Amino acid sequence: MKRYTAPILSAIGVAVIIAVFGGFYFVIFKAIPGASCIRFLILGLVLVALGVLLAVLIQRIKEIKRGEEDDLGKY
Repeated sequence: MKRYTAPILSAIGVAVIIAVFGGFYFVIFKAIPGASCIRFLILGLVLVALGVLLAVLIQRIKEIKRGEEDDLGKY
């Protein structure tokens, strides 16, 4: 479990940053009349970014399980 700590904490940190920035812009565009379309676009972009982040985290955990702990060492 110790091998997974850094990727999981990194993913959580990035997810929080994405959510905070997305929420910030969502609130900013809520104050602008007629910008509901942009708000839903921002919400969609945040959800896509979080989905990609989750996919990358799952891929990294699979790499660690296969024994590829130092994935940058092969380049």
